[in-house]
Amino acid sequence: MSATRRLFTTVAEGAVLFAIACWALVLVIGLVTPRAFTPDKSIHGEIIGALVAVFLPDGLAAWWIFRRLRVDRSRSDARRAATAFAVSAPVALGVGNLLGALVGGYAEALLGRYFVLPAIAAFTIVMMIFVPSGVVIWALHPSGGVGPVGGK
Repeated sequence: MSATRRLFTTVAEGAVLFAIACWALVLVIGLVTPRAFTPDKSIHGEIIGALVAVFLPDGLAAWWIFRRLRVDRSRSDARRAATAFAVSAPVALGVGNLLGALVGGYAEALLGRYFVLPAIAAFTIVMMIFVPSGVVIWALHPSGGVGPVGGK
């Protein structure tokens, strides 16, 4: 397997891990947190819960990607890839969830109401795989993602 394919596979696995862990934490926080114990309904608890549900899986997925890439890449490349993933994955998840409603609306209009949830899930997963993978591959480009290739 080539190094680029292995990199894409590792980042895609980390992205799927991140997305599933985020959704699972949101469900656990929503179902386990009894509303009887939080009568004031403050926004601070909701914000903290959302931050935990996004940044904890993001950190774990970035660490997992770093450990997997250390096998065949240098420490600085693995750190750069993990950092690029950690920055781009929450953004891709948020954009995927926001635009998923638009995709679901078009899927309902074109295909019927039974295709809404599969269309939203497929769009979000595709966003979660291709956007962070593209950002990581760009960050690991020989130019470092900032300069021209072969420049002096």
